[in-house]
Amino acid sequence: MLRVMTGMVKTDVHDHHLFKIRMRELESLLNALGYRVIERVVQVREKESVDFVFGKGKVDEIREKVKKLNPDLFVIYNNITSKQKWNLERALGVEVADRYDVTLMIFREAASDILSKLQIELASLEKLFPYVKLSASIKYKKMRAGFRGGGEYAYHKQIRALQKRIKILRDKIERLSQQRELEILKRLGDGASIVVLTGYYNAGKTSIFNALTGLEKPVSDRPFTTLSSKYAGIRGENIYLVDTIGFVMDLDPKLIASFKLNLLDIKYSSKQILVLDVSDREELLKIKLIESMRILRDLGKGEDSILVAANKADLVDEPDLRRRVDFIRDILGDSVPIIPVSAMKGTGLRELVDALVRELEIMR
Repeated sequence: MLRVMTGMVKTDVHDHHLFKIRMRELESLLNALGYRVIERVVQVREKESVDFVFGKGKVDEIREKVKKLNPDLFVIYNNITSKQKWNLERALGVEVADRYDVTLMIFREAASDILSKLQIELASLEKLFPYVKLSASIKYKKMRAGFRGGGEYAYHKQIRALQKRIKILRDKIERLSQQRELEILKRLGDGASIVVLTGYYNAGKTSIFNALTGLEKPVSDRPFTTLSSKYAGIRGENIYLVDTIGFVMDLDPKLIASFKLNLLDIKYSSKQILVLDVSDREELLKIKLIESMRILRDLGKGEDSILVAANKADLVDEPDLRRRVDFIRDILGDSVPIIPVSAMKGTGLRELVDALVRELEIMR
């Protein structure tokens, strides 16, 4: 099993607990990739170091840990710049990645269709390009032998090749986006409504999708089993249900934007079913709810268009379930329908569909 060290620069001095939840989520993603976390480093700073993320003293400390533990990878929770990555890799002598990279690694493993693979490749290259440009520039400037020497030629050739591939991918995805948009508009023109399932990974979105549509999409404990949107009709209703990619904590807006075709589904949806794992600890439930709403608002959706499916209701007792539903309502307000369901047991699903139909009728 590959070995990984994790790190974070915590800039909120008043955060005594949330950062631990963030780190645990990062480490669970790494575990899913087959890494074993062997060390965790957290530094509290007013702001990240421009050059190394961590302060110089902490970098020296991490270097000693790397020498002693010999990890395969050092992953930082903070999103890092190309300059920071370059400097850290030179200083530590180990490959350095950030949370964005880890998410892309998970996506890459989960991708099974051409469309997902195209979007992931584009997101990866757009993330990689500034780093390659920086590292190639430094490397070839040292090698350059006079004006337009071999080093400079190789540098420009590498950059042009990357730019060309990025353009090809963008053009392909744009054509597919236009095709997808026409398909969506045709469905809407036929009088159907589009409803998307959203929420954190492993909340049970795909299980609910299968239960409501009669399909058997793969369900897994691994994160991001669903990368490409899947349309299917809800039995007995003129509603297309769409299973979409799951959220993670602090999901980078650039990464969301990379999945342009998934955004179209949300853009044209009349309603969004926000699936929450109601068996989560209340603190974690609150974090996931607030983060999910932040992402949905960034995508132009809000409380006026969502329903909440409080999934895994069978895993909590009745008084606890009522308290958690009230807890969700306190955050979202009384106007948002909250329906306790269990995708595994099949309970509450009819109530969810009935609530959805009522909400859609109000919109017409």
